[in-house]
Amino acid sequence: MKLKKMLLYTVLAASFAAALFCGAEQLSVPDIFCTHDSFSRTIFFSLRLPRALLCLFSGALLAGAGASFQLFFRNPLAEPGILGLSSGATLGAVLAASCISKGTDFLSVHMGAFCGALCSGLIVTLLAGKKSHSTVVILLCGTALGTLYSAFSSIMLSRQSERLYAMYTWMLGSFSGRGWAELVFILPPFLGTVLLLFLGSPQLDLLSCGEITAQSLGASVTHLRLLVLAAGSLATSAAVSAGGTIGFIGLIAPHIIRKCFSVKSAPVIFLSMAGGAALMLLSDTIARTVCAPAELPVGTVTALLGAPFFISLLFTEKGVQNG
Repeated sequence: MKLKKMLLYTVLAASFAAALFCGAEQLSVPDIFCTHDSFSRTIFFSLRLPRALLCLFSGALLAGAGASFQLFFRNPLAEPGILGLSSGATLGAVLAASCISKGTDFLSVHMGAFCGALCSGLIVTLLAGKKSHSTVVILLCGTALGTLYSAFSSIMLSRQSERLYAMYTWMLGSFSGRGWAELVFILPPFLGTVLLLFLGSPQLDLLSCGEITAQSLGASVTHLRLLVLAAGSLATSAAVSAGGTIGFIGLIAPHIIRKCFSVKSAPVIFLSMAGGAALMLLSDTIARTVCAPAELPVGTVTALLGAPFFISLLFTEKGVQNG
């Protein structure tokens, strides 16, 4: 177990280093710290360092949300998009962009995405609360609402062709042009998510035995549902506001961690956050370097990795049984 954890943290450290030093402009430690090359210093401290930290926090948030959803729903296919949170964030971003007279104010877009995800989480929680004993209702409500949000987003974008390309790039997921301001913006939600997941992890262990058993052992399934949905909404809203709609991180990382490590909730959640951070860093580095100096949206890289993984998981014997 300790060896596996060391390997995971080594991969995370290597991914972070690759994000800092790999790109269209090759950097080295002497260029940054031992010379007076202001160009290299600017690239490192103004562009790559905040971007790498954003990738790290965003990947950790999505993976933490995915792990908590998979544990709560007891379904390995659950991930942040399953409740319509990502689609709600996209709709919020499109609404914010439509209120701007000219151009695209990305701070407003970030705020719109953040509020959109939180509102979508609140709506699905209120709707599911009418049948509080069924987690299936939450899944169905989230799926239906996500489709509705996507439809509204498409309608609004089709009527605003001048913003179509900018919003389309944002919807594919990208950390291009992000900096310290976005990092400061998502840091409080990140800390709040970690606190909520820490508080909910012991009860998630009880829930693994089933809702009736968990209730007999003193767990409040209703309160746990609210806590998990709040943590997932907060995490997804912050991650999407920072980097756009990026899929599959919340699916891949928790599943791999659960296969390699403990079945306890707290280790799965927080090791998944480390795995999600490493996966996001690697995906963003690939997106920046594979077509350098051009750049791919990071969401396309995670989709290329995640779609085959999702299909293989869906058709494995255990995945079908749990799903």
